[in-house]
Amino acid sequence: MPAEPASAPPTPPADPASASSAASADARPAMPVVDAGAAPLIAWALVDPDGTVLAEHESARPFYAASTIKLHVLLAALRAVDAGNVELDATVPATRTFGGVDGSAFTLAGDHLDPTHPADGTPIPVRELLVRMIDRSSNEATNAVIDLVGLDAVEAVIEALGLRATRVERRIGDASALARGLTNETCAADLAETMRRIVRREAGVPAGPCSKAGLVAGGPKPPGGRQAPAREPGPGLLSPASTGLALDALRAQQMRVILDVLPEGLDAGSKSGEVDGFRHDVAFIGDPRSADLRCIAVMTSGIALAAADDAIRRTARELLGNLAD
Repeated sequence: MPAEPASAPPTPPADPASASSAASADARPAMPVVDAGAAPLIAWALVDPDGTVLAEHESARPFYAASTIKLHVLLAALRAVDAGNVELDATVPATRTFGGVDGSAFTLAGDHLDPTHPADGTPIPVRELLVRMIDRSSNEATNAVIDLVGLDAVEAVIEALGLRATRVERRIGDASALARGLTNETCAADLAETMRRIVRREAGVPAGPCSKAGLVAGGPKPPGGRQAPAREPGPGLLSPASTGLALDALRAQQMRVILDVLPEGLDAGSKSGEVDGFRHDVAFIGDPRSADLRCIAVMTSGIALAAADDAIRRTARELLGNLAD
């Protein structure tokens, strides 16, 4: 593995069309947008199998998380499976309608919809919901899984990981929750650590990127983040079977960004996220059991989608060195 790059990948120039002052209520209900005129931002974190930071830039800066929160929902669900509280082969009826924080129902529409999701009322196995949530980023599947395990279980995963800038406070598309200031956010360091802990199962897991970056008890609090005690080594979060399910879903990713810069045949998987003005991707690269494993997260805001994807790929190429194509 090459040493940390001598110079950081440059922040892309501002694009006049990149920052959106408003999102169409019909196309993207209940999603934050980047303020008009906001400066473009990019942040990244690259870690090794032990959580040692190999490269980082603004890695503790919180961003709106978009679909990257689905990694935390996946972990919460698989921990419930391992505890015997959820059965992978159990079925739930497919739906696009969910309960809002104000007690009223809301129905996903427009860009929130997964066109491949089964028709309402169709029995769908929990296992399939988990895969759909990751490989095609289904919002219907995500909200259904949150209904199964609860937001408190997702918060428990965030606490177990020791994440400092991550909050998952609402279901996707819940306008009433957004109006109350509830949000979903994370940072590049937290995403890299989350991916590492999903794919790397071992008897003792050292503290990850946030603590290595100085964000320990008594240290500086990231803007908008929460102070948390330093993490101690602990057991892997998932059983081998649950780890395998997660790896298979990540490897089957249909929305590829970082994966596009990797040579064919290299073991890798990812989870991206995108709403108006925000684009992120987090990936594992290499055999999760080996010392060559790398986990990388790149987050952007205020950059048009195509330009953001270019910036993420360019950053990944430079940080990954000879692991990239």
